[in-house]
Amino acid sequence: MASLTVELPDKLAKRLADEAKLLNISEQARIVKLLEQYVALRELLNPRIVERGLPRLVEFLNRIPAVKVISFSKPSEPQWWVKLDIDIEVEVAWQVVQELGFVLNYISLRERLATVFMPVSPPPYLNGGPKEFLSWAIEAAVPFVDPATIAAQLEASLPNPVDDLNQWFEENEDGDSES
Repeated sequence: MASLTVELPDKLAKRLADEAKLLNISEQARIVKLLEQYVALRELLNPRIVERGLPRLVEFLNRIPAVKVISFSKPSEPQWWVKLDIDIEVEVAWQVVQELGFVLNYISLRERLATVFMPVSPPPYLNGGPKEFLSWAIEAAVPFVDPATIAAQLEASLPNPVDDLNQWFEENEDGDSES
């Protein structure tokens, strides 16, 4: 095992010690668990992965009913993100939100995708309601997650073909998903 020395600010070191004690593990074990969540696997350390995969993910997301990609990170950013607008007046909008939330956040409790899907908004009290100001973001939870792999998982899990509104209605009427 390699050795690494890190100096932490006192407050952070205290929080780490308290957390480790509460979890009944050593401070070293807690640090390792935290780093494993946020440091990319060595085989993924390839900046070209994001550069090649991000356009595929954006293209796929734009095919989903009610979804429009409004911005995305630079392909050179290892922890990429995509910001979406979901037109809440489209009949299947909330089903789209539910499906994206399931696939991107919780498709498997044991091996979750390294992504987070969440709502984002400026302060509602300063701007207005969700129709104009509610957006959604998909973020890579670790560096160098392949956006093309995320697109492939979405494609395998969402109604097929994803841009056929009838498929979303049929799935909704059946009460269960094929995913």
